Amino acid sequence: MDLYDRGVASGGDASSYDVLLYPPRPFPQTHPDRLATLGTLFGLTPTPPASCRVLELGCGVGGNLLPMAALLPDARFVGIDNAAVPIARARAVAERAGLANVSFHQIGIEDYEPPAEAFDYVIAHGVYSWVPEPVREALLTLCARVLSSDGVAYISYNALPGGRLRQMLREALAIHLGEIEELGERISSARRFLALLVAAGESDDDLAPTLARAAREVIDRDDAFLFHDVLADVNEPFYFVDFLERARAHGLQYVSEAQFSEMQVAVLPPSLQSTLQQIEDPVRRDQYLDLLKERRFRQTLLSHGGLALDREPQPERLSGMAVSAALRWTTDERSARVTFLGPGTAHLVTDHPLAVRTLQAIGRSWPSPCWIADLGAERELPAIRDILLRCYAANLVRLHVHPPLVSTSPPDRPRMSPFARLEAADGTLLTTVRHTHHELDDDVVRRLATMLDGTRDRAALRQDFGLPEADLAAALSRLAGAGLLLSDES
Repeated sequence: MDLYDRGVASGGDASSYDVLLYPPRPFPQTHPDRLATLGTLFGLTPTPPASCRVLELGCGVGGNLLPMAALLPDARFVGIDNAAVPIARARAVAERAGLANVSFHQIGIEDYEPPAEAFDYVIAHGVYSWVPEPVREALLTLCARVLSSDGVAYISYNALPGGRLRQMLREALAIHLGEIEELGERISSARRFLALLVAAGESDDDLAPTLARAAREVIDRDDAFLFHDVLADVNEPFYFVDFLERARAHGLQYVSEAQFSEMQVAVLPPSLQSTLQQIEDPVRRDQYLDLLKERRFRQTLLSHGGLALDREPQPERLSGMAVSAALRWTTDERSARVTFLGPGTAHLVTDHPLAVRTLQAIGRSWPSPCWIADLGAERELPAIRDILLRCYAANLVRLHVHPPLVSTSPPDRPRMSPFARLEAADGTLLTTVRHTHHELDDDVVRRLATMLDGTRDRAALRQDFGLPEADLAAALSRLAGAGLLLSDES
């Protein structure tokens, strides 16, 4: 049985979000550590994640907030959503997990009356473009009202010009679906039409050249995404400068994107970089980047207007931070140049001894983070911070003000998050300490995971679970490698 399916039924006045729920998932780009790290880089002094207050707008079944609450017990979390069934399920899971630091409320953004105490981080993922204009205004008003002095708001939305492609597909689907209203039939009919578009594009370059591309991007997505995003009655994309104008009208200002590398001119061909580097206004420069990349989605961070920001983050801001990365590398023996490979297409080729030593230390530590101050002698730290800021801009490493306390190797009393243990009891998709999903399809390892509450040492685990030492060690190593085991420090 799915973790979120226990004992909750839909009422007669159910909305589409009650009938077809979004799958629960964590969004690492919304985690307080990410928001605080970027806020710090740009000159803010955000509240430390360990003791912060977080408000999520449109929280659904709580798949994003619940794992945060489990690993940040001294922080406080509030989620709101106007759909009854997701909120009821989020509450049920919080109760099962014993999480007293998170609460969920069924209420619309425009009707929510926040508590007197401010929130340090506000999250609105997948909301702004998909609600009517009055609710968008209410969302920005709420952010300005509830944010603490150096608080950070995360708002994602569909962006232009890339969003025009999805808009074309939505209009074509609307023509195809006509008067079909029943939810299941709308989805089935939409999938048949998407398959037609894809087949047309594959058979002849002159057929549906643009719509086929858009159809390929969504045809394999789940039903909830197809229905609530692609077929939604409201789905409005915005130019970056227009969104910021709306934010400024509410006393908010641009801090950064949640993905730091998305802001970098270096992603462009060298022939274009110098042109954009001459644009001093970072907002105008980012808008040009959107135009050149045909960006279709943004994850923008905002703060109170009037706060002084460092628009060009300096390496000194990395003091006190940690760094992590899943790095692989190869060495060219003739040139001594080392190629480091990170997530996606991120890579670096260097023969700089300090850079090589630093990145290899970070890669060997994975999945655990490294404190930057421990990566070299005091005299080397300025250069190390400069190297790491450049690597962060290239999406090769992650920076942390509150690093995930992941165990590289199983401790004497292995322990997992209470939320991840619940997930292991009910399914195969678990939330890691790094706030990402991991598919754990081995039933033996998954059953072992449910027992890892930190009360049993290895001898007790062998006795209670009946595994030979070699098999137990292999299972624990797999959990550690997946980033599911907590370190003794946490």
